Amino acid sequence: MSLIGVSMLEMRQMIEQACLPDRCEVSCTDGANLTIRLCQGQSLEESVTLSGVPLQSLNSCRDLVNLVGQLHALRDSHPAPLKAIA
Repeated sequence: MSLIGVSMLEMRQMIEQACLPDRCEVSCTDGANLTIRLCQGQSLEESVTLSGVPLQSLNSCRDLVNLVGQLHALRDSHPAPLKAIA
């Protein structure tokens, strides 16, 4: 576990809160790598996923800030599809 003294639940909460007001879901199924899904607003329809983020790479709050910045850049590089108005 990286970030000495921080549990997986606490790390997940920090990442999800840093992404507000967007919806963010963080999972760690293998205990070694994070998968993060970021959705614009509260909709799950239009989202980007960043997977394979090694926990060992998150050693400081600065690393978390950089990770959130990468998520926002990834989201911004994928324009939302246009919705039909009917």
